[in-house]
Amino acid sequence: MAEASSELEGPDFEAGFQIDKVPDDGMLLGHAFGEAILVARKGPQLFAIGATCTHYGGPLAKGLMVDCTVRCPWHHAHFDLRTGEPIAAPALNDVACYKVEKRGERLFVTGKMEKKPARTPKSSPSSVVIVGAGAAGNAAAEMLRREGYDGAMTLITADESLPYDRPNLSKDYLAGTAPEEWIPLRPQDF
Repeated sequence: MAEASSELEGPDFEAGFQIDKVPDDGMLLGHAFGEAILVARKGPQLFAIGATCTHYGGPLAKGLMVDCTVRCPWHHAHFDLRTGEPIAAPALNDVACYKVEKRGERLFVTGKMEKKPARTPKSSPSSVVIVGAGAAGNAAAEMLRREGYDGAMTLITADESLPYDRPNLSKDYLAGTAPEEWIPLRPQDF
């Protein structure tokens, strides 16, 4: 697993930044509150999220912006720029989402947004069966929960292990550079 740089780069968004220097339908890496932040612009809308992918620490600013999402350049996880939520695997966790204020021709990142409560589906089945309990089955179960499904879920698999991260197993673990606890996607109690 490659390590992402921990040095902060780009403009200080707490101090303000010229809006027109953020390309329309584009992104800019900067920082605020001691953290790397990605600011994206879609017409008059401005978004600010954490700049590091929650899967393997990929640099989201080097990814691809499509509509109101950013795709990680390393393993193609997708994040919603409006909420920071992962909307496509392999990422399982949100990136932080920040408030952006416009003051004249400048933007300011003013703080983290509170996490939104789970959605309540309009209707749903009483139970769901997911065939396959690998990373994709796990991602499907987590997305159902994020979308507000609170019914019973059963994951069916021939595997005796918890859902695990295959890139960790096939790359880092076999090379002796990853500890065994890195392999499961989530701990047993999850």
